[in-house]
Amino acid sequence: MTAARRFEVAFPLAGFNPSGGVRMLIHVANALAARGVAVAVSVPGRAASPPIPLHPGVTLLVRHSGGGLRPRLAFLTGLPRADVQVATGYQTPVLIRLGAIMQRAKPHLVYLIQGDEPTSHIRYGARPAWVKAVLRAVARSGYRVPATRIAVSRFVAQRVGEDRVHRVIAPGIEPAFLRPLERRPPGDALVQVGVLSHPAPAKGTDVALDAFARLRDDARLRFVVFDGAHATASPPFVERFSALVGARELARDIDAFFSLCDIFVFPSRVEGFGLPPLEAMARGAAVVVSDCGGVREYVEPERNCLLVPPGDAAAIAAAIRRLADPELRARLVRAGRETAERFPVATFARACADEIQRVLADATGRNPH
Repeated sequence: MTAARRFEVAFPLAGFNPSGGVRMLIHVANALAARGVAVAVSVPGRAASPPIPLHPGVTLLVRHSGGGLRPRLAFLTGLPRADVQVATGYQTPVLIRLGAIMQRAKPHLVYLIQGDEPTSHIRYGARPAWVKAVLRAVARSGYRVPATRIAVSRFVAQRVGEDRVHRVIAPGIEPAFLRPLERRPPGDALVQVGVLSHPAPAKGTDVALDAFARLRDDARLRFVVFDGAHATASPPFVERFSALVGARELARDIDAFFSLCDIFVFPSRVEGFGLPPLEAMARGAAVVVSDCGGVREYVEPERNCLLVPPGDAAAIAAAIRRLADPELRARLVRAGRETAERFPVATFARACADEIQRVLADATGRNPH
């Protein structure tokens, strides 16, 4: 890729994936481009397919990638030239700073912090202790780099240090999740209980499967796992979503899974915000959520969800048993849908774009578009 062209705002990413965090970043980039801001998104060639469409005004820059240190070197040498750089992961503030030094440039930095990554990515990561120590130092350095910091929840702001965070802006639901509900009546056939499968220990898939095992003899329940790109092995009594609906739908539309679930279990040990339970609420599932941090932005225990301690399979199993009651499920579903409607993604994208444009105006001496 060529980085000779100068942009107003650049999003140098470690890669595209279907996660909610990446989708939120694309919505922000699209909102800026819709306002006429010159936006670039830089990604490695191994992960260059966006999970949702980019605005025609967003320039996609694909950099070379490989194993070992090569992705980070490509990040440095392929950093787009821009007035404002948007950092999105705990390593990117330091890498952007180094890349700017190499370019002899002084971009303004906006750090959109979507998680407590020193916990979720480092503490729970499968790395040697000395590597974790180095990465924690990198994360701490990133929090000290001069930047306008936006956190996605008060939980993240507290972990980073509230004095370092300029503003808290909660992510939101994409319009497709908020379309009218079409579901079978409560109590019709088996109660379908679902979980997203992910190998990262912080996601707690193992805890959910332990809870499912405790309930495997309950004839009222059917267990389904969303076996996407990050799927883990599941026991034979748990159905695979792809086997139920076919691979084409699986790759295209995760909301089909949420629409299938009568009960959705979110067993994460730590989350910066935790978008999937909100998406599941939007699609009419009753939700069991672990008290994993950022979900406190929207959960109301016993009103729109059942809240359980993180890592507690017995508590998840007990909550699922309670939700076999169709009246309780229906009450949580009604409140959950109302909650989801208060978090449209357009509000998040607009607020983040406002902050980035304010920084851009400071960087260039020009008024926002």
